[in-house]
Amino acid sequence: EKSTQDDYYHFVSFFSRLTLDRQRPEDLPTILQVGTRNQFNLRRQIQQEQQKLEQLKGANTEAKQIAETEQRIAEWEKQILQEAQTAVQVRQPRTGQMLAPRPLDRAEIVIPVGSDPREAFVSWMTNPSNRYFSGAMVNRLWQHFLGSGLVEPVDDLRATNPPSNLALWNLLNQEFVASDFQLKPTLRLILNSRTYQLMSATRESNFRDQRFYSHFSARRLPAEVLLDAICSATGQPESYPGYAVGVRAIQVPDPFTDSYFLSLFGRSPRTTACACERSGDVTLPQLLHLQNGDPLHEKIRASDGRLAQLLAAHTENAAVIDELFLVTLSRLPTEHERSGILRAVPTADRAEGLADLFWALLNSKEFTFNH
Repeated sequence: EKSTQDDYYHFVSFFSRLTLDRQRPEDLPTILQVGTRNQFNLRRQIQQEQQKLEQLKGANTEAKQIAETEQRIAEWEKQILQEAQTAVQVRQPRTGQMLAPRPLDRAEIVIPVGSDPREAFVSWMTNPSNRYFSGAMVNRLWQHFLGSGLVEPVDDLRATNPPSNLALWNLLNQEFVASDFQLKPTLRLILNSRTYQLMSATRESNFRDQRFYSHFSARRLPAEVLLDAICSATGQPESYPGYAVGVRAIQVPDPFTDSYFLSLFGRSPRTTACACERSGDVTLPQLLHLQNGDPLHEKIRASDGRLAQLLAAHTENAAVIDELFLVTLSRLPTEHERSGILRAVPTADRAEGLADLFWALLNSKEFTFNH
């Protein structure tokens, strides 16, 4: 499974005809163009000359000048076509050798002249015999929902690091390939399984088990999911620079979007391809932010927030308590919980008492953890 430097340059050759047109962030986003740098420059020149040609025709310019412009455009288009017909290769800087596209498993593939080499790459990657592609995807899906992958570390698939349950790994691979690499059927299979639906409660015989899925492993909600859950429960959307109000955290693609909450709760900076960048650890600063931080208190006490609306709609504290439990824990309080809360909420200042209840629910493990 060892790859040489030449293997990686063979692999890079699949993408040798892609060009990044880097723009200033305040102007336009970076654009990925299909074609070499020379082809990209020629296309840009053709576009400029075509605009110039339209102006010349509109100004009743002499036919000779128009013909010269048309000839330049035709020559550049011919150069682009000729370059597209050449073999796809990249130069190995150490040896100077020109290397053609080849997958990392060194399988021989044929790329028709003039075609996009990425098509051959995708065909190789999604071939049912390539268990590393389907295996990597189903392993990440399993790790996302169950807390640990069938292969750990989750991105370390190799012959010397076999799955903890080979039969299950093979089954998930087969289902993923059979569904033509569609995620939903595989997600449905995992989420409808008894393994996923087990409770996190343990017995004396399995409370130490972290590998064989005899119980669900309780985990804190991911940063984006937790923030969205808080916003949904309080009825107060979060604001992100450059995005419309109401956009959810899971919809924000840029890991550098300013958000103290997301950074504090382990958002991945996406600086590498390693799955270890995202942290699900519970830390003291996180607890202090939820318990004492102004952002959560402001959402709870907002004049147009969930609590204010419930207080205006219900004169009975019991009705407000039921609604707060439903929007946070997705269940009604038990009789013991309801009676205890009703005794604790002061009649003279129900808003303060119910705000404390809302704060306690949002800080509870039942709300902040997937269990």
